[in-house]
Amino acid sequence: MALKLVVEWTRASLRVAVAESRGAKWRVRAIHSQALAPAVDPGDVLRGMLKQAGKVAGAPVISVISREQVITRLVRFPATAAAEVAQMAELYAKGQLPYAREQTVMDYYVLQQQEGFSTVAIVACQREVVDRQLATLRAAGCNAGQVTVSSWGVLGWYQQLSAAGVAGACLVVNVDDTRTDLVLIGEGRILTSRSIGQGVHDWQASGSDPAELLGAEIERSRASVRKELPGTEVQAVQLTGLGELPLWKVALTQRLGVPVSVTAPEAAWKETMLRLHTPISPVVVGGLAGMTGEKLLNLSPAEVQGQAVHRRQVQQLVLVGVLVLMVLGLGAAALSLQVARQQQTIQQLEQVTAQAAPTARQLQQKQRAAQTVGGLLREREQVVALLATVLQQTPESITLEGLAFERLRRELVLRGRAPSTQAVLDYLGRLEQVAGIGGVELKFSTTRVEVAGEHVDFEAVVRQAAAG
Repeated sequence: MALKLVVEWTRASLRVAVAESRGAKWRVRAIHSQALAPAVDPGDVLRGMLKQAGKVAGAPVISVISREQVITRLVRFPATAAAEVAQMAELYAKGQLPYAREQTVMDYYVLQQQEGFSTVAIVACQREVVDRQLATLRAAGCNAGQVTVSSWGVLGWYQQLSAAGVAGACLVVNVDDTRTDLVLIGEGRILTSRSIGQGVHDWQASGSDPAELLGAEIERSRASVRKELPGTEVQAVQLTGLGELPLWKVALTQRLGVPVSVTAPEAAWKETMLRLHTPISPVVVGGLAGMTGEKLLNLSPAEVQGQAVHRRQVQQLVLVGVLVLMVLGLGAAALSLQVARQQQTIQQLEQVTAQAAPTARQLQQKQRAAQTVGGLLREREQVVALLATVLQQTPESITLEGLAFERLRRELVLRGRAPSTQAVLDYLGRLEQVAGIGGVELKFSTTRVEVAGEHVDFEAVVRQAAAG
């Protein structure tokens, strides 16, 4: 069963969502939260939370940054082909964003395509923000594959609501501990979004009516929508998250003149375990964890995205290897059955030929045939055992990128990567102690330094022990 993690931290808390795949869909299994003191490293807290979450090591991680930390531009391009739109978005990023391109990470998504034009939302963030996020995740031992924006978690939560889908555009307002997201959703996608650095405690401690303050922010969002997307109006408002939302709903309905509804965050999930040691709104992490079949906005640097693709390819290679082992095992079982049948046939023939006074040459030929089949069976069983032993002894820190068996030399060539040379030596030393392995030799190891960190590429040869 495949797993994925969603990690987000604010000024006051850290939260983790765990989801498991069920066919083509994802089910949110659990959501955890922990208070985060100002002087505490989020990576240390995250490491402890992952231990409490159970067996999640190696699962891909989606990291969340606040909508406040990114800028969004709505642009209209004279193209609809995906390759042309991507090229125009890149050119726009180089010339129109307030940051230098090499200091920027960006992605985009298409809002509308009509009459040869594409309306595109370009989302950009300073790279140092993303790099700090990824460094914290790596320090906690996570495989960070994607970095996305909190608005997309609100979208995922809204899509998972069984009653989601009002006619027209709906403004979803998620009140969290230190932040409030306002996301306008229409036709299953984000039309526009805002984030305010004020959470439930800020609204309640302001000295003014929280409903009035929140209503003013909603009005600003409506004005922004009319300016950026002429002809688009907010048709309904959905409140969720923390705070006295039912009380605020009454005042907001009178002020805004559109339907206002209140929905608890957990209404989007069934059978989800909430382990919230500090009050949070689980909308963002839970929404991202349960999203299915969506192309997620990804602000990871290009090299990190490449590493994520590489990890998926290696996982697929390992899966193929396991399937090959299963096929070899089935083949060995089939050969065993065939040999048993042949031996039974030989016994029957021996009885018949004994009665018919067979010649010694005929008996010798039948015996050689049986020995040949038995030798082939034993050789394949040894290969299957060697491959299974190597895979079982390979720790999670070692990534095997290639396996090749040299039949004539009875050698298994391993190619992979490790976090350090010592890790490679420990791994090879472990293999040498395993029964059935005649010897292990390190062919080469090379230390490589990339933006994502340092690793060691290596190649080793595992020799099969001589049959006893």
